[in-house]
Amino acid sequence: MSESTAVALAKKLRDAYNSFEADQPGTLDLFTDDIMYRDPRFPAFRGKESLTGYLQQVAGENRALNVVWEYTNIISEGDQAAVEWMVRTGMDVGGAKFEFPGAAFFRVRDGKICYYCGYWDTGILQRLSE
Repeated sequence: MSESTAVALAKKLRDAYNSFEADQPGTLDLFTDDIMYRDPRFPAFRGKESLTGYLQQVAGENRALNVVWEYTNIISEGDQAAVEWMVRTGMDVGGAKFEFPGAAFFRVRDGKICYYCGYWDTGILQRLSE
């Protein structure tokens, strides 16, 4: 069975995060002009222009923490995919390496991601700074 477009794009986004290229133009090209992107830390990003600053922040965070995104489960149907993931740091944060799970939902249109909604425990960031 061939991989759905939604799964292929989800993997391309993961690969951009893992290669610390979330802030590169090729990553922004994965999204439709009217993308709706939700990260639980922020209000929704609507449109590519609003997403640009966020992707720069993500790239910086991923570089600083040397994170690796691993997809542990992917379910897809038609133009949608649901992904369970695990993020692991490659460096010590507060004296220890950490990892945390999350999930994301993708919807595609015309070969690009038009909707992304991520879910994870944002309290992990507060616990790390304690």
